[in-house]
Amino acid sequence: MELKDVLLAPVFTAILYLWAYLRQAKQTNPLTKKYYFMALHLRMFGALALGLIYQFYYGGGDTYNFFHDSQIIWNILLEQPDIGIQILTDTPNTINPATQAYTRYIYFYSDKSTMIVVKASTLLGMISYHTYLANAFCLAFFSFSGVWAMYRAFVDIYPMLYKRFAFACFMMPSAFFWGSGLMKDTLIIGALGWAFHSFYFAIFKKKNLLKNILILIASLWLMQAVKIYIAMCFLPSVAVWLFLQYRSNMKQVLARALMLPLVILVALPIGLYSVSKLTEGTKFSFEEIGATTKTNTEWNAISGNASYSLGEYDGTVTSVITKFPAAVFVSLFQPFLWQARNVVMLLAAIQASFIIFLTIQTFLKSGFSFFSIIINHPFLAFCLCFTLVLAFGTGVGSGNYGSLDRYRIPFLPFYISMMYTVQYYAKKPKKFARFA
Repeated sequence: MELKDVLLAPVFTAILYLWAYLRQAKQTNPLTKKYYFMALHLRMFGALALGLIYQFYYGGGDTYNFFHDSQIIWNILLEQPDIGIQILTDTPNTINPATQAYTRYIYFYSDKSTMIVVKASTLLGMISYHTYLANAFCLAFFSFSGVWAMYRAFVDIYPMLYKRFAFACFMMPSAFFWGSGLMKDTLIIGALGWAFHSFYFAIFKKKNLLKNILILIASLWLMQAVKIYIAMCFLPSVAVWLFLQYRSNMKQVLARALMLPLVILVALPIGLYSVSKLTEGTKFSFEEIGATTKTNTEWNAISGNASYSLGEYDGTVTSVITKFPAAVFVSLFQPFLWQARNVVMLLAAIQASFIIFLTIQTFLKSGFSFFSIIINHPFLAFCLCFTLVLAFGTGVGSGNYGSLDRYRIPFLPFYISMMYTVQYYAKKPKKFARFA
């Protein structure tokens, strides 16, 4: 960050807050209004904190490497617009004689997903005079818009839990820290929130169909472009939601009972086929996932002093699947407090301790009815499926608590909201409508 960041950041902050203020009446209701600017404050604070910690604590890192690469493209656009436009429109890692003299200085040019962030930062530079903080605040605002859209959908399903959902969506330290700066995670959180919102209102509420379907398509495209495994987890989970919602609308008890195994038999192959087509030709395809997991785990384990191990991988899918229980456990509940090695890791450990407490509290309140509540309420089944699948993927693919803290933020609002909702059902089972 430079002096121009200090000078221009307040201007862009004022513009973004004005935009939020003008949209507040449309985006809130009397229940949710008080959380609107609080959520935005946290995102902006997260973007600033991320930049400061990477600059003064870590001495650099991904967020500044992304900005470095976008700065190169930005400078080329100013001096040779035709070359800059070619770099922006070329597929990453393309060997283009016209651009090769410049792209060799771009750290992430060979990484298609990371170049999405780099290109986004470059384009934002057109309105921000390419300053780090202004770019980060703009991305934080996108993240805020997605999380707020997700929250609105949650509250539409269960309005009586608006306070709990606000806590789940906005106040987790990992989410507003890692999901607010110039990072891949910021784009993912924004896209996931909009995908969930548009899916719910298009499919179940039948509102603004064309608009919501277009937003859903754009959000899914962004997810698969930046982190394809998030889309891999989201699509099968919403398929389960759809099937179970259809089952819950059946009036005949026998038909509903027979529908559950049918859901499993139909949803599983459809989900597997969808994921196989989505990941075809990538390192996350069924043919490559075992080797990819082994490589990622080994790399992350040696890249810091906060590593963990789930055991040996031999590069096969079977060796990955056998790690399911351990991977889910570490993603949800670790690091423990005594495993913290620095301030950032301590915050992650405190957050994990809260999740442990919430999980135990929920099982104590619901007892054996926990899974029946989940099965009988499709939205909760979606939350559980998405959490378990993504927790498994992040657990086996990380190997380092620092990486893990970033990778798991997409499922945190769903898992925590699910737990609060189960508690409410266990306490007042007759107070809820059947939908979702």
